[in-house]
Amino acid sequence: METIIRVQNCFYGKCMVANRSLDIGTIVEKYEGLIVGWEEVPLNEICHVLLVSDKNWMIISTDARYINHSCDPNCIINDSLEVITTRPVKKDEELTVRYNIVHKNENPGAWDPRWSFRCLCGSSACQGHVNKYINEDGSEWKPSLDVNLNHNVINDTPIKIE
Repeated sequence: METIIRVQNCFYGKCMVANRSLDIGTIVEKYEGLIVGWEEVPLNEICHVLLVSDKNWMIISTDARYINHSCDPNCIINDSLEVITTRPVKKDEELTVRYNIVHKNENPGAWDPRWSFRCLCGSSACQGHVNKYINEDGSEWKPSLDVNLNHNVINDTPIKIE
């Protein structure tokens, strides 16, 4: 059976690319791994974890850990943690998601500065530096009054919302 993706070295580290052309809606990978609280995430995994609920993080054990960020991604992560293409993808094209997107009614908690990086996606919509959460429309995410933000997801301490 032919695998539809492969992990390879890119100029900025490792990345996941398509082994063949892919249609819209193709499941290319799934996030799986150990679920832990933030305080249990090993330091060398800080940049490779996925928030799966208010206080639970996944240490990714599948090739999904090599899906990089793009400000104009070709994949999304669905509720089942599958990575699905959102447009046709060419053979040898890198598969990407948007790391800092916040969807309606989500509460990602505080942004950890250790996640910040200079974006190298090259998109005309590139935000340049990924250092905060953004809404689906590209505007900066700010906590809404109807979301309970009485904790800081980084260390579970009370935070002051101004």
